[in-house]
Amino acid sequence: MQRIIPLELVGKDKLEYDLYDENGQLLFAKGHPLDTGLLLRLNCKKVYKKLDDVIDNIQDKNIIVKTEQQAKIESIISKTATETLVTNTKKILKEVMKSGSADTSVCEATRDIILDEVSDKIEKIDCIGQLRVFDEYTFSHTVNVSTMSSALGFTLGFDEEDLKDLALGALLHDIGKMRVPIDILNKPGKLTEEEFEFMKAHTTLGYHVIIDEMKLPEKIALVALQHQEKYGGFGYPNKLKGKEISVFAQVTSIADVYDALVSKRVYKQPIPSHEAVKIMLADGSKCFNPFMLYKFVYLANYKNSVDLHISDEDRI
Repeated sequence: MQRIIPLELVGKDKLEYDLYDENGQLLFAKGHPLDTGLLLRLNCKKVYKKLDDVIDNIQDKNIIVKTEQQAKIESIISKTATETLVTNTKKILKEVMKSGSADTSVCEATRDIILDEVSDKIEKIDCIGQLRVFDEYTFSHTVNVSTMSSALGFTLGFDEEDLKDLALGALLHDIGKMRVPIDILNKPGKLTEEEFEFMKAHTTLGYHVIIDEMKLPEKIALVALQHQEKYGGFGYPNKLKGKEISVFAQVTSIADVYDALVSKRVYKQPIPSHEAVKIMLADGSKCFNPFMLYKFVYLANYKNSVDLHISDEDRI
């Protein structure tokens, strides 16, 4: 649920969504008349609205959100850049699988291409899907998470040095999976408890590849270690909460989940962008930094969505 400030209700004749208390109990139903007396009562309470109600409210106002069915999303990353990015990514991951490390110069060259493409095209896109490339999932996912993380970093106002570190950290976020057995990575069915423990280990494995083998700074390695942590404190490997999670990992986790949802994988079909966003909004601050999430929603082509209240402590 999302806490609201009663002041944002001023000027409305009736409630446009249900209001709840902090325990999820309904206080006032949608359509309830709004008068001065009710506003004064609400100012004495902590009141919340459900994120699903926000989505419904957007739709009720006839705000049209483009989907892949309404407007086919095509990548605007240049063909030459796409081929180089995918080729380099294959080389990086195969090197890690074979020798346990990767050529940092190739990683940095790939990062620079991503940043050049994103900085040149971020003002030209209608939605963030246009910054994705389409190839074999393992390789395109790595590139896509880096491009979309970079785009979010631009939107959040990161400086040049931070953008470079973010893009590289996001590019290498799943590098530890090259140490996970291939039959577990590509298993079409549900993982056993033991297999899931192997899968979860990719975060710590990736951290040590980046720190011990590639000799890159910890702030880059922390993306691999922490991108599966959840803002509410129930992720892995260390159940970190809120701003205990590195800023770069907070950004990367949003791009990582979005790309996984909208991509076809061995165990699932892709879902439309607007459905992916709805799922992520429903998870809200349980999983993601809410300020970053709503900035990402804007990039994902919800540019007409309502202005949701974000507490000052969640801003970066």
